[in-house]
Amino acid sequence: MNTPNLPPTALSAALSATFALLGLASLSGCATEDEHGDADLRMGYDLDCPRWRCGYNSAEVNGKSVRELRLDGQANADGVAIAGFLPPLGGLLGWELGVEGDSLVARGGLLGTSTLRGAQLVGSTILFDLGEGLSLPVLIAGYEEVEAWGAGDPIAAYSLVYLDLDGLGLQRSVCQGTLTDPLLASVVVLAGERYDEDTKTVVPDQDGWITLGCAGSASAKLALLGYGPHGDVDGEGTSATVAQRQATLKMITADYCGTGEAHTVDGVPLEWENRAGTVVPATLPPAGSLEAIWTEAGALCLDEPRLGDDVVLGCELPSCGDLTLDDGEWATYAVLD
Repeated sequence: MNTPNLPPTALSAALSATFALLGLASLSGCATEDEHGDADLRMGYDLDCPRWRCGYNSAEVNGKSVRELRLDGQANADGVAIAGFLPPLGGLLGWELGVEGDSLVARGGLLGTSTLRGAQLVGSTILFDLGEGLSLPVLIAGYEEVEAWGAGDPIAAYSLVYLDLDGLGLQRSVCQGTLTDPLLASVVVLAGERYDEDTKTVVPDQDGWITLGCAGSASAKLALLGYGPHGDVDGEGTSATVAQRQATLKMITADYCGTGEAHTVDGVPLEWENRAGTVVPATLPPAGSLEAIWTEAGALCLDEPRLGDDVVLGCELPSCGDLTLDDGEWATYAVLD
């Protein structure tokens, strides 16, 4: 993917929209979770469920999904393609967007030897081809490093903002539901892997693909727990296996039966613990609070559903009895009243 091959009028319109957004980029930069202060309250969430726990809808622009994207310019299932990349101040010298691990990088420049990463990407623009001759610039308006919930280094996250073509030019985040402050809705990147939303399964070995996980989404939680495709699951730099990642996805979404049916809503308190010991409950779970033991097939057993005893399942699961965390990848604990 090189400099976008767009008609002059389309490129001009894209650049105009980009420069209109640059004022927003000047307010952003590299931040940590704590620097947003009471931002979660301003977004309508309380501090008991911050934005990386209770977040936003799937990534989209103008009603089209950008949750999964190819880096080679081919369109995704919703017909959206990455058409080009413009570095800060709009240089047009053959830049390409790529990844290093699960972080975005851009390579190019006059001699093709320059690299932008981290906060250096703020002010850059990703040009999207939405089909039917419509191009839309999406600004990398912010960058932050989110402390991992397990082992490993902080996770790179990016605020992606565009001008809503159907909304009177309002600035919107690609993470829907964040109009009041689009900079708060960061995404993490999971490279070379996709996630089937219907079956709640991992689709591995997807070279050239990236998944954008909005704050609070299952894929973002997967990354923060250290179970992304390039994550650190044990504190020694080891990436989780596909089975471990799928067990994590089942656990996050409460897909007890392993059929893709989720049983979870935002704001429900839950503690979790992995077999590697890199993710542990914040407090010692009281007796009787064990929810389930999780494997890649779903819940191995079930005691206390996180949504209460009114949950109706399409399968029968035994009590956890003498089973322990050693029998699965995760144990979860319902936070009792």
